[in-house]
This record gives sequence, structure tokens and C-alpha cells, in this order.
Amino acid sequence: MKKVVFSIFLFYLIATTLFFIYLNITPDYLTCYKSDKCVSIKTPVFVDVNSVNNNVLKTIKNNLLFKTSTFYLNNKSNSLICELRIGTIPLKVLKISIIEQKDLIVMGRFVGIKLMTNGILVIGYSYVYSENSKPKIPAREAGVQIGDQIISANGQKLIDCDQLFKIINSSQGKTVTLLVKRGEYYKEVKIKPILSSEGVYKIGLWVRDGTSGIGTLTFVDKKRGTFGALGHGISDIDTNILLDLKEGQVYKAEVIDIKKNEYQGIGEVIGNIDESAVVGNILINSQFGVYGKLIDKDFLRYGVNYEVARAQDVRVGDGYIITDVSNSIQKFKVKIEKILPLYRNSTKAMVVKVTDKRLMKITGGIVQGMSGSPIIQDNKLVGAVTHVFMKEPDKGYAVFIENMINMTNRIR
Repeated sequence: MKKVVFSIFLFYLIATTLFFIYLNITPDYLTCYKSDKCVSIKTPVFVDVNSVNNNVLKTIKNNLLFKTSTFYLNNKSNSLICELRIGTIPLKVLKISIIEQKDLIVMGRFVGIKLMTNGILVIGYSYVYSENSKPKIPAREAGVQIGDQIISANGQKLIDCDQLFKIINSSQGKTVTLLVKRGEYYKEVKIKPILSSEGVYKIGLWVRDGTSGIGTLTFVDKKRGTFGALGHGISDIDTNILLDLKEGQVYKAEVIDIKKNEYQGIGEVIGNIDESAVVGNILINSQFGVYGKLIDKDFLRYGVNYEVARAQDVRVGDGYIITDVSNSIQKFKVKIEKILPLYRNSTKAMVVKVTDKRLMKITGGIVQGMSGSPIIQDNKLVGAVTHVFMKEPDKGYAVFIENMINMTNRIR
């Protein structure tokens, strides 16, 4: 009896282990070109494919562990959802995008980025000191929270912080009505400003209406006239909330200095932004970067045409990044150390290490401003640098270029 129980337990353990290995090594998403006739995926055991729209024509079974299972496609549609099964047991849903093979103009050039928010972002509280009462924070008492967006005040749509300050001060202490956006919801808040000891009426908020800085333009789609930059979204430095874009521009910029990485200190690119030289208009601020329409077509002369790699084509191994840390665009050696399948659709899909001694001498690794630097492997554009490791500044995370391209496809 004990042997039977042990055998059942062992079978369950092996089956569970195989199942979790399967979930980890089998992707949730794949991209195919319209010219592809079949798809191959790594599986711990052979699988059958059940297509919800009958776009899978044939499956080749392979009963060897950790080999590939291949299935042939009917590429008449742009997407495909498959259920992967062992016999009649459903294991996983696989989503496949079927696209045209694509080339992009790879840039790697530093640009100035300026972004204005929809409404006014609340980033903190501040006590209002008055001669006649104890210090108070009227806005907090009325229910305004950090991270809220103030859309209007007394019915006036807000353009910038100065406009809000003027409305509050001109109230002369009478109740001010704010329209506040919190997540997807809107709320009216009534606040009575306090006359501060400086003689100005205040409600006790720190607010921000935009941001600017230096980043890297990753690529331009010449056919569509669109661009992608940064590889990660622009968030408020104090609240870490992704800024709700009202409008934004990308400008030409010139590097004037580079603060190198030091022990427990991340370096940065210091540059001058030429606001008279607009490169393009920002239309999207997303978790995968900023995207928009190119205006200055002459800017394309800095780029080089590369074929785009699919996420499943990227491998652990050597590559290089493109950046203009010396005011001239150059290639620097890197190594893709890890590919993280569970983070495929994030800005931390790969771990990249700088191996080029020249770049280490100039910057000490990856510095602020290099986000968006294109990564090339096997002469294809595979991704872009997004973050630097605080304790290992020669390493950083990167995003798959697929995710960035998907964002530009939203621009019409």
C-alpha cells in the first residue's frame, strides 16, 4: 500500500514539475511574419494545437522532452489564438501576431524631451502658516490626494500651475471648487483658501504641470513618419505616476558634459536643449516610452537602416548599443546576459551588460539619459536600454523592440 501511495505521489510530483517548467519556458505571445509558413516553440512534451479560428493547418508532434513542437499556419489573418494541449488537457493559451517584416531607421541620438500634463498633478502637501490660526493643509482636509490631477478651478480649465495660483489667490478666501481626476474617476472638491503669513491665499499643495530632460531617440519609422524614444514612460519624479500627456515635443540637444557613474551614485548626461529646433511632436506617453510624429525629416541623416528582430529571435550573447555620448553616434559592445520570459511585455525583459572599455571610460556604464539607446544583435534591432542597476551600473534592463513598435502602431 505504501508503495502505491509513494508511486502516486511521485507521479504527481513529476507531472506538477513538468507542468510548471512548461508554463515558464513556453511563451504567452509570439510574433510571426506573413512570409512564415510555420511556428516552432520549445515545450517539455509534445503538444497539440487547437486554433479558435482554424488558422492552424497541421501540427508536427515530437515526443522528446525539451524539443520543439512545430505547427503550420494559415496566414490570412493578422492574429491567432491557440490553445496548447496534451491530448484533451488544456495547458496554455498562446497568442500569435502575424505582421509584415519591418525595417526601421535606428537613431541612438540624444534629444531634449518636454512634456506638459493634462491638468495639474498634485505631488505633495505643504502647511499653510497663518497669523490667526494653527498651520493647516486645506486641500488635504477637503480630500485632495497626492497623485490627483486638478483639471479645472471654479470652472476654468487649467493650463499651468500659475493659472491655478492666480485663481486661488484672487478668491480672497472664498470657497474654490476644483475638478479632480483620480484614476479613471472625477470628483469635485470644495476648498476654502487660507491667507498665509506672506499675504497670499493658499490651499497647501505642491503641484507640477510638466517635465523636461535629456533622453535617447531609439528609432524612426520612415514610411509612417513616426518615432519611438526612451523605452520607458515619463513618470513624475516624486509620485512615480505615469504623466498624463497633454502635449509634448522632442528637440535637438547637445551634450555638454557626462557625469560618470560612481560608487552608489548613478551618472547622467548633461545637455543643452535647443527649443528652437523641434524634431517631432509627442503623441503617446506609455510604459514603453514616448512616441509621436517626426517633423524634422533632416534628422534622419543621423540614423542607419536595420531589420527588426522578433522577441523570440533575441538570444543570450554579444551585441552592441548605439549612442552619441561623445557628440557622435558610435557603437559600443554589450552582452545580453539574461532574457526574462515572464517579463516579455515589460521594460525589464532583458539584462544587458556593458563590455566595451571605451564606454566604461566615458560613462562608467549606463547613465541617465541613455534610456532608449538601441540594442543591435546579429545585425538586427532587438531592443532598447531602459534602466540601470543601482549597485552595478555597468548593467541595466532593456525592452524588446516589439513592444515599442506596437506603441507606434497606435498612431494614426
